[in-house]
Amino acid sequence: MTFSTSVNGEKRDLDLSGHEAAVDVIREQLGLTGTKLVCAGGVCGACTIQIDGVPAAGCLTPATAMVDAEVTTVEGIADGDELHPVQKAFLAHDGLQCGYCTPGFIVDGAAFYDGWRAEHGDSAPRPEPDRHTIAGALAGHLCRCAAYEGIYRAMAAACRGDFDDGPVEPARIDGPAKVTGQAVYTADVYPDGVLHAVIGRSPIAAADVGPLPSGNDRPEWIIDLLPEDRRVRYAGQAMFAVAAESLADARRIAAAVPVEVRPRPFVIDPDEALADGAPPVYEDRAARKLAPNSSEGPMLPTRWSNNRAGPEPHAVPGHVGQIPRSQGTGGGVGRSRRVAAGN
Repeated sequence: MTFSTSVNGEKRDLDLSGHEAAVDVIREQLGLTGTKLVCAGGVCGACTIQIDGVPAAGCLTPATAMVDAEVTTVEGIADGDELHPVQKAFLAHDGLQCGYCTPGFIVDGAAFYDGWRAEHGDSAPRPEPDRHTIAGALAGHLCRCAAYEGIYRAMAAACRGDFDDGPVEPARIDGPAKVTGQAVYTADVYPDGVLHAVIGRSPIAAADVGPLPSGNDRPEWIIDLLPEDRRVRYAGQAMFAVAAESLADARRIAAAVPVEVRPRPFVIDPDEALADGAPPVYEDRAARKLAPNSSEGPMLPTRWSNNRAGPEPHAVPGHVGQIPRSQGTGGGVGRSRRVAAGN
């Protein structure tokens, strides 16, 4: 069905089925790629938009919430060519690096600035918020480049009124594109014929997984992502990937893949995992070679003892007895054990 909304002051029509997230509609239907989809779980803040002036996580907000509302994305924060004071402050204080998270900070920061100005007056200088207040206002945002010091300085200076008027000298040449949502990243490019991929993940921590469908039940584009033993060993482990001509179709296909997941016994507490009789994550050396590796190189060989990987808690020279948990070094568990002195 078609609905109307206002996005950055312009009336736009939305074609909605009722199942879309706001961020997907903003990026794919409206072409406003400044709003970034990163975690898809309301954790990182990169997809933040304003709905009737209130910040919202676009990945968790249903697109129907935009109907008959005033929606503002990062592309609408500036007033034409005049940047918002928060955008100027981020440029001057270098509150960014790669810039992928910056649109979310800008959208939420602008809402906080507007509220601060309404509370403390329009004329500079105004009192500046302390670090605790700024951290609370932007607590829903993550910056993997760790530009937090610049972000703190930028928000304090903007709220103080340092950038209410006049131009600003950017600390980095690509800053203006990043604070306005104009910077283009790989995820923002949609070549003709591009396919969208979705990964099907295990909903439980330990299971045996049956074969992928074949024949007419098999999607056109699907690949198996499981190891040879077809075991999953943590919740969220990738089982397969599908592709389709739209992200919505890929999600629909992934949700409909008829794959059998047979649960196995498991524990998730470290102490329980080290107890006698705990279900092993990897039963033998052959299975351990299938352990997922997220490093850029090969896994270094290590000693295994049941579910413990790595060295045993170290012996203290000249000491016989119990090593307290706080002094153990074995894989972050540090279980007490009797040790012998010396060698």
